[in-house]
Amino acid sequence: MDFAQTPEMERIRVEIRKVLAEELPDGWQGSGFLPMDVRPEHRELAQALDKRLAAERLIAPAWPSAYGGRDLTPYEQFALYEELGYALAPRLTTISVDLVGPVLILYGSDEQRAQHLPAIANNALVWCQGFSEPGAGSDLTSLQTKAARKGDVYVVNGHKLWTSMAHWSKWMILLARTGDEDSRGRGLSLFLLPTDAPGITIRPVYDATNEHMLNEVFFEDVEIPVEQRVGEENAGWKYATSLLQYERGDALFIGQFSRMLRDLAQMTAKLSDLARYMLVGHEIDWHIGRLLTLRVVSKHAAGELPDRESSQAKLFMSEAFQRLGATAQRIAGERGNLTHEDERSLLGGRVVQTLINSTTATIIAGTSEIQRTIIATRGLGLPR
Repeated sequence: MDFAQTPEMERIRVEIRKVLAEELPDGWQGSGFLPMDVRPEHRELAQALDKRLAAERLIAPAWPSAYGGRDLTPYEQFALYEELGYALAPRLTTISVDLVGPVLILYGSDEQRAQHLPAIANNALVWCQGFSEPGAGSDLTSLQTKAARKGDVYVVNGHKLWTSMAHWSKWMILLARTGDEDSRGRGLSLFLLPTDAPGITIRPVYDATNEHMLNEVFFEDVEIPVEQRVGEENAGWKYATSLLQYERGDALFIGQFSRMLRDLAQMTAKLSDLARYMLVGHEIDWHIGRLLTLRVVSKHAAGELPDRESSQAKLFMSEAFQRLGATAQRIAGERGNLTHEDERSLLGGRVVQTLINSTTATIIAGTSEIQRTIIATRGLGLPR
């Protein structure tokens, strides 16, 4: 594995920096920790940036050019996403580009690819992910949302929770049970459905920072045509686990981590040696996390799906962000507790936002306990 910067990576960095400089306002401080924009007042900015990225064919650069991409290598995509993260760029298409697109490219039908991939790459269409449920978060194989086939349609009934951006999404990628109740992962199927389909109800869930990114979604006799199923019936767990490997090991977090380190270093320039010393360990964390993420990239570049590598990167970076958030608050002092609504806040309120939102990082996309189990069983061959 060669992780050295290439001329191609540097060219894409220069290109995306130019776009970000032209699209983001001066002094932009982002919306917080997560790689998706959540504040209503930033929605138009996020949409404008996504549209600009689409026009430059940079919204899904690693996709095949036939679907609106630029056939860039995974390493070039890493460089682009690292820059997006560092700039705290607001994004509404994270799920569309990073999760839905790869799964359709790998497992979707020709008709599904033709319908959905250009809509994402060219028009920045927003998708959400209907996976987690009140009783099935990290253990998705226990989900209970049922899709019963009746002729040429599936009739869906159930309840999803923590559905990011569902209120702004046009489509959802849905994991539902098509087998019997005890079929676990052997009885799940993956579907594509519009969020305005009859029988869908979306309700907001406000997080600890009082932001509305999350939702709960109810399905009451929602009909999905058979042709909107991805791949084979009852093979959805295979497709979903592939999707989850793209969800873990995100270069956006590497960029955001680096930006917070830089901003904290500037804050501590006139503070004690102890404050600056505290940042040294986080600098080491950043280098380790970046190398772990690049190892995930190297697997993609080799045409392989990362498994334990994605879990290792996700586990390390999510816990590293919690440590960084705690240090940021300690350095910032009382002003670090002020949110973006207070003009006296530091870094646009990002200190408290990072501290609070980083607590969810060890839960979303699979808890730290789940990641350790994956590393132990799939990576080291240990028994459950």
